[in-house]
Amino acid sequence: MKTSAEVVIVGGGPAGSVLGTYLSQAGVDNLILEKAVHPRPHVGESLVPSTTRVFREIGFLDTMEEAGFVHKYGAAWHSNLPGREFSLWFREFPQRGVEQDYTYHVDRAKFDRLLFEHARAAGSEVAEGAAVREVLFDGGRASGVRCSVQGRPQEISCRFVVDASGRSSLLGHQLKLRRHDPLFNQFAVHAWFDGVRRGHGETADFIHIYFLPVRRGWAWQIPITEKITSVGVVAEKEVFRESKGRLEEWFAELAARNPDLQRAMAAAVPVSEFRSEADYSYCMDRFAGDGFLLVGDAARFVDPIFSSGVSVACTGAKFAAEAIVQALGGGNGADSALEGYERTLRSGVEVWYEFIRVYYKLMHLFTHFVEHPDYRLQILELLQGEVYQRENVPVLDEMRQLIHTVETTEGHVWKPFLGDIPLD
Repeated sequence: MKTSAEVVIVGGGPAGSVLGTYLSQAGVDNLILEKAVHPRPHVGESLVPSTTRVFREIGFLDTMEEAGFVHKYGAAWHSNLPGREFSLWFREFPQRGVEQDYTYHVDRAKFDRLLFEHARAAGSEVAEGAAVREVLFDGGRASGVRCSVQGRPQEISCRFVVDASGRSSLLGHQLKLRRHDPLFNQFAVHAWFDGVRRGHGETADFIHIYFLPVRRGWAWQIPITEKITSVGVVAEKEVFRESKGRLEEWFAELAARNPDLQRAMAAAVPVSEFRSEADYSYCMDRFAGDGFLLVGDAARFVDPIFSSGVSVACTGAKFAAEAIVQALGGGNGADSALEGYERTLRSGVEVWYEFIRVYYKLMHLFTHFVEHPDYRLQILELLQGEVYQRENVPVLDEMRQLIHTVETTEGHVWKPFLGDIPLD
């Protein structure tokens, strides 16, 4: 493996692989270092339609179709009352640059491997089993990495380092940039199942979200193949403490508390181990600096409720590639390119953050906006991942106004249904 490159990318997940592909298309020499060996298991199996635009630009859409991933045409929510389902179809709001009315549910082990191989085919040099221990700095500027490649120590010099290490947050920890967000102290338990009853018709392959009657509780149902379904339950970490570490029992107890989910799981049999996820929400103080960028989960992660993770990774990688190409051109444009990247990415993920925050405040009242003709398409636009380079998001203002009205109106019938998450 070579000892220098123009750009070293730490991490071969979606953010790193998409970035590598964009850079190769632009003629920029890049090396992707992935500590694991694909295929690797990963949670986060449902995509949003904005990723389709990125896949088309990097020539990956045909691969997605050939892989046979389940088509995702929309989303559905289930209240705690039996048979109360509220649905949105992506075709209701056609997106610029997206010619299909669906996105995908994916087996992340397979999906991540295909993206990694696509980056290799596009011209990125890639290495698996390459654990980066440290980003090296020279005079305050990132200048390379110290890593272990299949057990052998090595240093690699470069002009740019990109941290795409996911929730490992290599630079976030090294530079002490990572800040935990106490508002979203969620905990999830999930597994794959055979025999889940998905429903009938087109909505059977939607992502299904079930409201659970615990603090910030919900569950997901995501079809992975024709037979296999990913199901996970989410609640505040303090709720999980009551389980005393009994993952499978806690999962079953929560799943039984929504009648639609209970019916869906009646004949379900787990085909994987139960896994847990915690420490959901965090943000880095900076997304860019002298000679380095952070992208995807390495920069920011909020909450998986709207399947935004892969979208943020892929779209962020596109913006990162544009900034790096400009910065490598030299001159005074380097600083402005990095500042522009940070500004664009931060503003987009903050829209996701605000959307998720008002959602948790509204929770069961969220379906009011899903069904309301004045807000339905605006909600759909956000769910499709159209959150970047926007000066305002009217529907979020309307959500906040509704919350204010309910909170300040004595005896309002909706007040008991509001969540306790603060908005200011």
